[in-house]
Amino acid sequence: MSATHQALDLAADGAETPLFVREQNWLLLSYFNTYRLALALLACIAGFWAGSLAPFASTDPRLFLVVALLYAAVYVVAIDTTRRRLGDFESQAAVFAFCDVVALILLMHASGGLASGTGVLLLVSTAGTSFLLNRRMTIFFASLTTIGVLLERAWPYLTGAQNGLPASYSQVGLFGLVLFATASLAHLVADRLRHTEALAERQELDIRHLGRLNEQIVQHLQSGVLVVAPTGHIRLANKTAQTYLGLAAPDTGPLLQTVAPALFEQWVAQRNNASGGRRLFVSATGYTLLPRFTVLGRDASAASLVFLEDTAILKQQAQQLKMAGLARLTAGIAHEIRNPLGAITHAAQLLMETSDIGPEPRNLAAIIDDQGRRMNTIVENVLQLGRRDRIHATRFALPAWMSETLPAVATALNVPAKALNLVIEQPQMVCFDTDHLFQIVNNLCHNSLKHSKPYRDVPIIKLLVGVDGEGHSTLDVIDWGEGIKAAIVDRIFDPFFTTTARGTGLGLYIARELAEANGARLEHRPTPTGCQFRLTFGRLTDCTDVALAS
Repeated sequence: MSATHQALDLAADGAETPLFVREQNWLLLSYFNTYRLALALLACIAGFWAGSLAPFASTDPRLFLVVALLYAAVYVVAIDTTRRRLGDFESQAAVFAFCDVVALILLMHASGGLASGTGVLLLVSTAGTSFLLNRRMTIFFASLTTIGVLLERAWPYLTGAQNGLPASYSQVGLFGLVLFATASLAHLVADRLRHTEALAERQELDIRHLGRLNEQIVQHLQSGVLVVAPTGHIRLANKTAQTYLGLAAPDTGPLLQTVAPALFEQWVAQRNNASGGRRLFVSATGYTLLPRFTVLGRDASAASLVFLEDTAILKQQAQQLKMAGLARLTAGIAHEIRNPLGAITHAAQLLMETSDIGPEPRNLAAIIDDQGRRMNTIVENVLQLGRRDRIHATRFALPAWMSETLPAVATALNVPAKALNLVIEQPQMVCFDTDHLFQIVNNLCHNSLKHSKPYRDVPIIKLLVGVDGEGHSTLDVIDWGEGIKAAIVDRIFDPFFTTTARGTGLGLYIARELAEANGARLEHRPTPTGCQFRLTFGRLTDCTDVALAS
């Protein structure tokens, strides 16, 4: 990559970078010095052939040849110094511009003066200098050139070779005006070109940034995205589409018919405007996908954009929306249930405390009290679920928080603190609502205790703090109990699903809902023995401003 492109990539704000400007200036100076060397070599040829290439060298052939040779030698050196970037640009450009003016005026003098027509070369030199230097130096060299032309015209009078000033000073004056006009216009054009080029570079940089941004957005979309050429070759596939279709090397442009024949049939039908609508298909990797097609143009050579939606995710999203509405509804109902439920439980307790009732009524009252407490637990869980959106996330060290919280968890579960074994593999900072995290840990540990053997001086539950392969902080809750049967593993997070007669079926569901509300993920991980649940935290950069401020 050239230095110019490196400067363009480093320009985060899209502005014209000093490195880019400097490289462009050196490049222009190199081109101009090449032109000067070519002009000097032509002057040398004219000097050696003096007399046959009039009007060149017609007045003083010897002076013409000497100046031409020196002119060529100077710009041979100039090309080398420009290539090696010796000194600063402004100094080199000014020195070579001065040499240019002196040499061209002497060549013009040796060819018969301004009337020979060689003065046109001074206009080219002045215009080139205007492209390289700032306005002040441009005017300075235009003035210097005009003064040099005036001295050249007055040289016979100054040396005594001619009496009286020459009569053609009006021509010299007009030539001076043309020099200044050329310098001003060339500098104005150069400024406009620089601004236009800077604007083009900024726009190119913006386009590059937008391209990278679009690429990042497409790559991280939850939907699979394919760009399919009219020939049926896959031109582009984001990471999700690669996962769905099992594409190991999407850059090779595989055929859609080979990768997903069922999708290819729908794509062909869509290209031919055939009816039939979208249909579900199962990919080679086992995903049930729903495609959507869009043509990127109106002609037959236009590519097609294919979106792939995983029906499992669609069902999950629909379930989440359904359960969110259900949670709000049940939370409202739970508020109304608590008062009569409290009255029933209180009445049952009073009835059990009455001394003049028999054993059978007392047992019935105990059943009413026990079931009332269970209903109250369900109501409390539902109310807590309705408050899942009330998040007060804070940033804290997970190992320290776990060390301080586990005794409280053990107390709440009515087990010794030694029954819970905390292992720190890699200390991490997390961003989470501490009340929600306490509830998640409590629910997971309670669920493990129900399916584990009683405590016998050996830890029942292991809590492991670590980091996954993507750099996310994790908390694993591991037990060595009965485990979860394969037949029901897909239902354990469903609300009100329980395998015990006294369970509410809300513990794991609430734990997952609270995790998702905090930007985390709770999942069951298969193990040979026992059970393992992993809570994967979001990145700290996703933490709210309030959490960061705290």
